[in-house]
Amino acid sequence: MDKELGKYFDIDERREEVRMNIGAEIFIECVAAEPGEGRSAEVLRCEAVDVSANGMQVMVERKLVQGAIHTLVVEVYRNEDVYRLTSEVKWVEKKEDGYLIGLALFDSEDTEIIDWKLAMAKLLN
Repeated sequence: MDKELGKYFDIDERREEVRMNIGAEIFIECVAAEPGEGRSAEVLRCEAVDVSANGMQVMVERKLVQGAIHTLVVEVYRNEDVYRLTSEVKWVEKKEDGYLIGLALFDSEDTEIIDWKLAMAKLLN
C-alpha cells in the first residue's frame, strides 16, 4: 500500500464487520459473587470505544487477562436498552490513561446476544 494512503487506512485490519461509535456504558464482571458467601461480584465500569454485533473495544482502568471470559452488562445511551452478554478478552493494549481492551462476544444461553445483534443491525440501517 502507498505510504501516503497508509496513514488513513489500517493495513492490519482484521475486523469482520462494521464497528460503530455509540454511547454506551459497560459493566464487566471481573469476579463473580460466590453463592452463599454474602459477597457481591467485583464489577469494573468502562466506556465503549466502538461496538459491533460480535465484539467491542473498551477503555478500562486496570488490566484484564487475555483469554478470560467475562459477563458484561451494556447500557446503550441512545435508547436506554440494557444487554447482558458474555465475552472473551481477545487483546489488551496499555494506554496512557488505562487499557484498551478488545472483547469478542459469544453466542451463549441466558444472554441477550440475539437482541444485541438485532440492535446493531438496526443501527446500521
